[in-house]
Amino acid sequence: MVLVAEDVHALDDVRRGLVVVHNGFAGECYLWSVGGRVPLWETQAMDRLRRRGLVRIARRRGAPASPVVLTDLGAAAA
Repeated sequence: MVLVAEDVHALDDVRRGLVVVHNGFAGECYLWSVGGRVPLWETQAMDRLRRRGLVRIARRRGAPASPVVLTDLGAAAA
């Protein structure tokens, strides 16, 4: 599986626990776990990684944000 540089960077950010998803009124958005919005290029990379099955959202009931985590396939690629 070939990953572009942005995907590799985003995968590493997920591995380090830096990215969460917030489900708000306007829909899902990626945020940094320490606060602030993830830039557009990394949002696009996250969407590609999710479609390829490398990352997933670990839903937490009642929590305002859920972490993005590696799948087994993503861990092998990281």
